[in-house]
Amino acid sequence: MQISSLWKKLLQTFDKKPDGSASLRELINKGAYFLLMVVAIPLLLSTDNSIQYTDVKIGSVATKKVVAPFNFFILKTKEELKKERDEAVARVPAYFSYKPEPEKKGLEKLKQVLAYVRSDNLEKQFSDSSGTILTRHNRIFRDSLGISVTTQYYSQFSRFLQGKRLETFATNWWKKRFKKGVVDLREKDIDRDEVILIRDDIEHRLRRDQLVNLDSAIVDFVTALEKRYQDPPREAWRVVLAQTLKPNFYFDPKKTESERQKAINSVSLTKDMVYENERIVDANERIDEDIYQKLYSLEVARVERSKKEGNWQPIIAKLGRFMLAAAILFVVGLYLFSFRKKIFYDNKKLLLVTLIIILNIVIAAVISGPLNWPVYVIPTTIGSMLTAILIDSGIGFVVTVAIALLLGGIQGGGYDITMLTIVSGMISIFAVYEIRNRNQIFKAVLYIALSYLWIIGALTFLRFDSLNSMARIFTYNLLPNAVFAPLVTYMILEVFERGFDITTDVRLLELSDLNHPLLKELSIKAPGTFHHSMVVGNLAEAAAEEIGENSLLARVGAYYHDIGKMEKPEYFVENQMDAKNRHSELKPNMSALILVSHVKTGLELAEQYKLPGRIRDFIAEHHGTTLMNFFYNKAVALAGDKDNVNESDFRYPGPKPQSKATAIVMMADTVEAATRTLQNPTPSRIRAFVEGLVDAKYRDGQFDECDITFKEVKQSIDAFMPILYGVFQHRIEYPGAGGKAVKSGGKEKNRDKNGNGSKAANGNRPA
Repeated sequence: MQISSLWKKLLQTFDKKPDGSASLRELINKGAYFLLMVVAIPLLLSTDNSIQYTDVKIGSVATKKVVAPFNFFILKTKEELKKERDEAVARVPAYFSYKPEPEKKGLEKLKQVLAYVRSDNLEKQFSDSSGTILTRHNRIFRDSLGISVTTQYYSQFSRFLQGKRLETFATNWWKKRFKKGVVDLREKDIDRDEVILIRDDIEHRLRRDQLVNLDSAIVDFVTALEKRYQDPPREAWRVVLAQTLKPNFYFDPKKTESERQKAINSVSLTKDMVYENERIVDANERIDEDIYQKLYSLEVARVERSKKEGNWQPIIAKLGRFMLAAAILFVVGLYLFSFRKKIFYDNKKLLLVTLIIILNIVIAAVISGPLNWPVYVIPTTIGSMLTAILIDSGIGFVVTVAIALLLGGIQGGGYDITMLTIVSGMISIFAVYEIRNRNQIFKAVLYIALSYLWIIGALTFLRFDSLNSMARIFTYNLLPNAVFAPLVTYMILEVFERGFDITTDVRLLELSDLNHPLLKELSIKAPGTFHHSMVVGNLAEAAAEEIGENSLLARVGAYYHDIGKMEKPEYFVENQMDAKNRHSELKPNMSALILVSHVKTGLELAEQYKLPGRIRDFIAEHHGTTLMNFFYNKAVALAGDKDNVNESDFRYPGPKPQSKATAIVMMADTVEAATRTLQNPTPSRIRAFVEGLVDAKYRDGQFDECDITFKEVKQSIDAFMPILYGVFQHRIEYPGAGGKAVKSGGKEKNRDKNGNGSKAANGNRPA
């Protein structure tokens, strides 16, 4: 119990916000994200090559003179080493090891076969040419010696051996052949010109065409029989001998591979030497392949010399990478703290930024490390596009610059990868920051490819490189990169959306489909609410566009804000049509509970259908903590005194709108419902009425917790007007029964959408 209480106190201490900005736990999380990147990124991009000498490119011009500080060997290039090692491996013969047991067993079995077939017991069988007797003896032959032949071959073999004693001839011939060696592979299965047969630790080198395998040895044996005897059954002998004898030399893969490895290790890693004080390159001299290899060899020699002498240079070089990473990431954090405080204090968003940067670095590390592909293949635009779509374009730019500096500095990619990352990253952000359809992915592919072509062209012209080299780099490296990056971004986008509960425009477009199960169910169970939500969506979209907010978010949020009314649609006036108002038979408190319940039910449905958090905000905040005036006043009238009625029982649970988008939907929801109560609506009456409704919301403090301004409220009202004029346009009067004029729209009910009286329910001034 004491440990549990101490732990709770410790957590409370961590969560305490002494200065009102960030708790100790939040600061620890931020520090953990920073340290994770500072440690992980240099380790992922670690390289043994310092940029002191090898920061130049082949074809560039040296800016300073370099003289050898000590004697060192010139290393061969990877291509030279591979070529020489391949040649050394090709000279290694295939090794075969001697195994005496198969030879001994085979010769012994051959004697048994010859003796069995030639025995006196079998001579009598040929006095009767019956096939049944031959078949029976063939079966005995197979069961006794394990050799399976057809009856025809058995008959030919047996007739040939009658009266002949071939045991001595056959065994002597095969002993001589086995002494020379019979291998288990055919000539075409051996990929070396020479082979070595190892018998009793003595190696015998032969050409590949000198080898004899069992098949060719059998052919030679039958040929020898033909010279000695007339018409030996060749096929019968071949079948019998193939099942009797075995090779005595077998391919030895371990020995062969061991010799190949020795051949590889015997190839020298160096090809020449540079002596102390020898000039390697002069200032303003063009660097060719030989000079670059000397500079690379000098750098490797310096590292090896430092390790042998036990100095701190390698450790200092690694420390420099960590310091460089810390500086780059500190600038990113400083930008967020200074200009994007909401994101800086949102640890979830910081974790998202951290993961996106590390993801891009991991991809770069795999491509430049194990795969050993050119740096041009690294899809740096993935981080740019993910950040722009999931957070915003400003953070996307900062992340792009950070990735460019990390790859260009720590990894040693140089100026090329830095420029390509920054330019293509900004172009990709422009292409996808407001992604609304799949076509933008293909637009991003085109824009990124063009930016790559422009930059690689500029670098080529700057360095006087060949156009063929530029075309090769663009075709084989940059163009696949431009196609690959946007497609991968689109595929993994949903992982981040779901994992961090982020609502992108792509997700909003999916939710705006009126065939979504929730909207379809709403249109069936509560058609009046569904129509009301569509109109509110149009109002909210127009207002959001006017003030520069995300209009798609406002429209989709409006579609779902009243989904909770599906549970009891008949208690909401827009679904009652001309039916009797259900609230007239209920106590005010019960009516208030029913109205409030649609918010709770809506949130439960949103959770069930996995709606994003930003959409759930519209459900919870579109009423804020508004007072249900009609039922409150009714309760006061029944109680006889305000003191006998708890006002909080007649307020929605809130919270109040926390964003401009939810505030817009609150205004749109209120004016759409209440303006339907107007009789003989005219543009001036509608505007005055709407301004009164919005003013009542403001005076009730419903906009206190969001950053919407008076100017934006006025702009929103201006945006509402054209839509409201269209919905409540002047109705034409038609002559009715008895000559009385009747309006085409019928008699309006003086209730808002929640079953309240318009003035009482909204608390506004008379229009």
